[in-house]
Amino acid sequence: RLARYEEKVFDIFDNKTIISIPDRNLIPHPEKEKIWVIPNGVDWEYFSPVIKEKSYELIFIGNMAYPPNIDAAEFLAKEIMPIVWKKNPEAKLLLAGASPHFRVSSLASDKIKVSGWLDDIRDAYGSGKIFIAPMRIGTGLQNKLLEAMAMQIPCITTPLANDALQAEEGTQILMGSSAEELAECVLKLLEDKELYSKLAVNGQQLVKKQFSWEEYTEQLHQIINGLES
Repeated sequence: RLARYEEKVFDIFDNKTIISIPDRNLIPHPEKEKIWVIPNGVDWEYFSPVIKEKSYELIFIGNMAYPPNIDAAEFLAKEIMPIVWKKNPEAKLLLAGASPHFRVSSLASDKIKVSGWLDDIRDAYGSGKIFIAPMRIGTGLQNKLLEAMAMQIPCITTPLANDALQAEEGTQILMGSSAEELAECVLKLLEDKELYSKLAVNGQQLVKKQFSWEEYTEQLHQIINGLES
């Protein structure tokens, strides 16, 4: 029904926008290439680096009632972390975000904290050494990765989540598809201080250069005012 609606509503509007090319590719309309791709931005002055004690080796943040985030949290806690713990048994994980599903809440243990809603999500970002988004389903541009990068937190994700971000593997982000590959990325970042610093700095530069609210708002203004052709 949603697919039929998206196709039917397409011609009602003069202009259409969407936040990523992967999302546009899923629109069931023969003229979907006419949709403007206007990515999300990030307020990198608000999401800026903080000096704070790192209580967790890993953090994952998001709406914890959202199915792709539920899946990612379970994948992280049940498959990735056991591999990490074999070499780093004291490693701790924070799962932060609103409305944790019972499948997420049940993951809590002495090494995994499920925080639920936080008044200032920057507290969660700032408490972790590494941000990981092991997304296996869903698509689109992950705001959580933009915010973590803006705060100079090295990021690990999957090719699926990086499809819209287009960060450079090895210099701006680390990627893996399987639990083994993702765990290896975690251990590598915890051990390699030079790589850790490189990803932190380069990730922030990527956000500042390519995900500016000012730039994308101006593009929207131009489309609305008929200045784009």
